[in-house]
Amino acid sequence: MRHLWILLLFCCLPPLLAQDRSTLDVAPKAAAAQDGKVPQVTADQPMTFWMKHKLEYSKSMLESLTMGDYKQMAATAEQMRLLTKIEGFVRRKNVAYRVQLHSFELSLQEMLRHAKQENPEGATLAFNQMTTSCVACHTLLREGVE
Repeated sequence: MRHLWILLLFCCLPPLLAQDRSTLDVAPKAAAAQDGKVPQVTADQPMTFWMKHKLEYSKSMLESLTMGDYKQMAATAEQMRLLTKIEGFVRRKNVAYRVQLHSFELSLQEMLRHAKQENPEGATLAFNQMTTSCVACHTLLREGVE
């Protein structure tokens, strides 16, 4: 199973993130992630490779939500879901992180479900739950829980 995740990481992550590479300066951090080093959150580096991409995806989801573009909302939620799975594999040793990750994944599943149903109220609630999960997790990361 571990080999499958590693293969998934090297095969799926570059195409998934290629569209955002022009807007984010992530090449050095991407190389570090592929070297097996988990990007760390510090006072000097408050956002990791993963966080930058998830922030861009969340901005896109908010835009899609306000515009009623459910197709784009679902596509972005799916991209974030895949990125989160890969990040979860990299950070899997931390129990507190895994708890937050589970909450985040559930909110993404709800976002996808409501986007497919074109349900703006449900998608808005799922987006709020996702945001709450993000803030809780980032609070842990800033406090040094890696």
